[in-house]
Amino acid sequence: MALFPIVLFALLRYSAANVPTDLSSSEIDAGVSTGSCQALEYLVVLTGHLQIDIEELRNRTDAQFTVSIVALETTVQQLHATVEDQIIIIQQQGTAIQQMQTLLGQMSGKLNGPRDCMELLTTGHDTSGVYTIYPDGGGKSPVHVYCDMDTDGGGWTLFQKRQDGSVNFYRDWEDYKTGFGDLRGEFWLGNDHLHRLTAQDVYELRVDLEDFEGNTAYAKYNIFRVEDEVHKYRLTVDGYSGTAGDAMTDPARPHNGMYFSTRDRDNDIHGTDHCAETFKGAWWHERCHRANLNGLYLSGPHQSFADGVNWYPWKGYDYSLKTTEMKIRPN
Repeated sequence: MALFPIVLFALLRYSAANVPTDLSSSEIDAGVSTGSCQALEYLVVLTGHLQIDIEELRNRTDAQFTVSIVALETTVQQLHATVEDQIIIIQQQGTAIQQMQTLLGQMSGKLNGPRDCMELLTTGHDTSGVYTIYPDGGGKSPVHVYCDMDTDGGGWTLFQKRQDGSVNFYRDWEDYKTGFGDLRGEFWLGNDHLHRLTAQDVYELRVDLEDFEGNTAYAKYNIFRVEDEVHKYRLTVDGYSGTAGDAMTDPARPHNGMYFSTRDRDNDIHGTDHCAETFKGAWWHERCHRANLNGLYLSGPHQSFADGVNWYPWKGYDYSLKTTEMKIRPN
C-alpha cells in the first residue's frame, strides 16, 4: 500500500515529460505506445530500487527494534534483581529487629528481675526449683517461689502444694495472706503474692492431682486472677479443660467470683454455715465447695464429710488426695 503513491507519482512525471504537444492522431497513437513501454521499463527499474530501499529500511528497523527489546529486557532483569535484593535486606532487617527485641527483653528481665517463672524459662532457666522473682518489676519486693519447668511446657509458678501432710493448712487469715510452709515441700505462697502475680497479666491455672493408688488427673483454667485484700482476695476463674472434672466453675457450687474465707474470716455466701470452719479448709467458698484442696490431710478414703483434700468431680467428698499442686503462668 505504501509503494502505490510513489509509483503513481513517478509514472505521472515520466508521462508528462515525454508527451508531445503538436502531433497528429497517428503520431500520437504511435507515441503513446512507445512512451508506455518506456514508462513501464522505467517503473520496473524504479520499483526494484524502491524494493531494495524498503528491505534496507525494514532490516534497519528490525535491528533497532531488537536492540530496544534487548535493552528493555536487560532493564527489567536489573529491576527484578534490585527488588529481590531489597526483599532480602528487609528480611534481614526484620530478623535483626526481632533479635534486638528479644535481647532488650532479656536485658529488661536482668535489670528489673523476672516477673514470674515463665520469664525465667524464656531466659534459659529450664530446671525446676526455687527461684527469686519480682512481680512488681523494677527489681523491688522479691518473692521466693518454686518453678515447675517440666509440666506441660514449663514456666509454672506454684502457689500451693500438698504431698505428705507435714504442714498444717488449717490456719488463719494472716497466715494465708503472707504464706507459709516450705517451698521444697508443702506450702501456700500467700494471697498477697497471688494478687501481685495475677494483677500483672492474664494468667492460666493448672491443678495437678494424684491419689494414693498412683492415679493422676489435672484441671486447667484459661483465666485465673485474685484481687487484693481490700476485695477479700476475690477469685476470677474460667475456661476449664482437663481430666479431673470442673470443680471450680461448676454451676452447683461455683468458686468463681467468691471471696476467700479462713477459719477466722467467714466470707462465703452460705446463710448459716461458716464453710472454712465446718470443712476445715481455707478457700474461695460459696455454699460451700466442690474443691477443698487446703482441707485436712486424711490420706485417702475417710469417714468425715468433705473436710479432706477433696476434688469432688474426680474422687468425691470422702477421698482425701495424696498430692496436689496449684500453679499459674501467663496465658
